[in-house]
Amino acid sequence: MKLKTKQITVTAVMIALSIVVIQFIKAPLMIAGQSVAISGALINLILIIDTLYCGLVSGVILSVIIPVFSFILTQSPLISAVPVILPCIMIGNIVFVLFAWFVRNKKIELNLLPLSLVVGSIAKAGIMTLLIVQWAIPQFGASLAPKMVTMAKVTYSTTQLVAALFGSFLAIIIWPIVRVAVKGIK
Repeated sequence: MKLKTKQITVTAVMIALSIVVIQFIKAPLMIAGQSVAISGALINLILIIDTLYCGLVSGVILSVIIPVFSFILTQSPLISAVPVILPCIMIGNIVFVLFAWFVRNKKIELNLLPLSLVVGSIAKAGIMTLLIVQWAIPQFGASLAPKMVTMAKVTYSTTQLVAALFGSFLAIIIWPIVRVAVKGIK
């Protein structure tokens, strides 16, 4: 699929917003030992808005690029120890944007969007739980400290679900406003 100039520009802006969230919200929260559910919700919001506005290709691009930037900027010790987690996060994000894209441009989009995003949030958390908690950590994380394993199990299951649901909630509020604003610009 070919991306138009406007889609490429919006995707670039969304990547920049993601970097800001990672640098100024996620990284300080990680250093302070706080939950990263807030930054995760904002990243999920960015994924949803980008997918709804620019399409599936753009959403998939962000789903792959954002975890890489997050790792580069935060230097997660868990991902450093078990690098296979990074592609698992990408897969979870792609599943999530597929659910957002599913209702895009449908006449009943605003009616189906909440349901689609809730199911997408559950699917993302489920995929990440299966891939990371049930497979990657047991297979490749033998050298991890028990405390890190426990933290990883919560981070890549419950926290992902909460962050995806909160990001979905924000998108359900923000998308109708963005949609009307975009129609006014065209």
